Amino acid sequence: MSVNEVKAQLGKGLESARSGRNTLRQAAAAAGEALGLATSTCQGSNHERATDALDTAACALREIELTIARLDAGIELVDTYRAGL
Repeated sequence: MSVNEVKAQLGKGLESARSGRNTLRQAAAAAGEALGLATSTCQGSNHERATDALDTAACALREIELTIARLDAGIELVDTYRAGL
């Protein structure tokens, strides 16, 4: 495989990673909005299942945000590597 072919493959991978990151950003925005509405709806509720569900949703949102950060870091590394080829 030539250097140009490697660069082309890395470019395709970067495109996929950026697309996935954008999808996750949209999902995080929707999840954040839904969590805000659910939190408002359940405000003052001491029902264990409601608080557990809100906590679980908040944890899921944090995981999405961490995944986005990991994708950002990976994209930056691959982009730097590709530029150096």
